[in-house]
Amino acid sequence: MKLKRVIYELYEVDLVSLNINQEWHEIDREIYLEFEGGEKKYFSWCNKPAQYSVGVQNHRFNTNEPDHVVDASNWNMWQGLIGNEIELISRGNLHQILEIKGQGKSVYLSSQEQGSWLSDVLHISSTLPEFGS
Repeated sequence: MKLKRVIYELYEVDLVSLNINQEWHEIDREIYLEFEGGEKKYFSWCNKPAQYSVGVQNHRFNTNEPDHVVDASNWNMWQGLIGNEIELISRGNLHQILEIKGQGKSVYLSSQEQGSWLSDVLHISSTLPEFGS
C-alpha cells in the first residue's frame, strides 16, 4: 500500500496544543492514512483488542464531525513515508504501540499521555517509545 496522505481529525483542544515541530505530539481524536487508490485506515486509542490500545479500522472511530481537519503529509515526521509502501506492525501483545513502517523511516502510534501509559489519547512520535517509561 503506497501512502498518499496523512490526515488529522482534531478537536479544538488538539489544534491549540499541536506542535508539529516536536518529535512527538498527542491528540484526543484520530488520524487517517489515505493510500493510492483511495483506501483509508483510521487510527485512534480504543478498548479493543485491549483496553487503551491503538486501534485500526476502515472507518472513523468517532462518528461526530471533527472540529478541524489538518493535512499532515508535509510534516517532517510523515514526509519520508509519503509515496512509499508502508506496513503496520503491532509492537507487543497489549497493542500499546503500532509502528507505521516505510522504507527507512517509521512513525509510531501509542496510547500514552506525556509518558503515562494506558491512556485515552493517541501519542504520535518519530522514535519508538518504550512501554512502561
